[in-house]
Amino acid sequence: MRCWRWCWGRKAKMNLFGKKKTAGPPPNPADAIIKLRGTMETLTKREAYIQKKMDIMIVEAKGKMARKDKSGALFALKKKKMYEAEVIKIQGAMMNLESQAMSLEGSATNMEVFGAMRKGAQAMGAMRGAMDVDKVDDLIDDIREEMDTATHISDAISTPLDGGLQSDDDLLAELDALVEEETEAKLTEVPASLPAKPAAATAATTAAAATAASEPFMPDLPAVPTNAPTVALGEEGIDEEELRALKELERSMAV
Repeated sequence: MRCWRWCWGRKAKMNLFGKKKTAGPPPNPADAIIKLRGTMETLTKREAYIQKKMDIMIVEAKGKMARKDKSGALFALKKKKMYEAEVIKIQGAMMNLESQAMSLEGSATNMEVFGAMRKGAQAMGAMRGAMDVDKVDDLIDDIREEMDTATHISDAISTPLDGGLQSDDDLLAELDALVEEETEAKLTEVPASLPAKPAAATAATTAAAATAASEPFMPDLPAVPTNAPTVALGEEGIDEEELRALKELERSMAV
C-alpha cells in the first residue's frame, strides 16, 4: 500500500513538472531568416492598417468638434492615442526583428566563408599529401644532376678532335703576320706611269698665275652713282617754302 502511494506520487510529480524534452535538430538559418522577414511584412501591413484608423479618428474628432460634441471628440482622440501607442510597439518589434535578421544573415555569411575556407584547406592538404619537403629536395637534386650531366655531354661533343694541336693565340699571331706582310707589299709598290696633264691647260694655268703675281692687289670698291641725289620731302621741321624750293631745284637738275 505504501509502495503504491509512493509510485503514484512520483508519477504525479513527473506529470506536474513535465518530462524532459529531447533537443530537436537546430533550425536552418535560411528558414529562420525567411520567418523573420515574413513576420516583419505582417507587422508592416498591421502598421499601415492602424495608421488608417488614426487618420479616421482625427477626421472624426474634427467633425465632432464642429458639431460641438466635445465628449465625442475627446473619445476619438483617446482612440487615436491608443493607436499611436500600438504603432510605436509595432515599430519597436520591427526594429528588433530587423536586427535579429541582420545578425542571422551575418552569421550565415560567416558560416559560408568558414566552410569555403575549410574546403580550401582540405584541398591544399590533399594536394600537399602527394609531396613533402624531402621529396621536393630530392627532385631538385635530380634536376641539378641531370643538368650537370647534359653540360658535360655538350662539352665533350664540342671538343675538337685534333687534340688542340694549335691554340687560338698561335692562329691569331699568324693572321696578324699575314696582314702585316700584305700592308708592306702595298706600300712598296710604285706606279709604272702617271697620267700626263694637257699642255694647253698647263700653259693657261701658268699664265694666269704670272699675271696675278705681277698686278697689285686691289680690293672691291662700290660703284659710283650716275644719277643726281634726291632729297626726301615731307620731313618734319621743313616749312612749305623750303619744300617748294627743293622741288624747283630737283626739276632744274633733271633738265
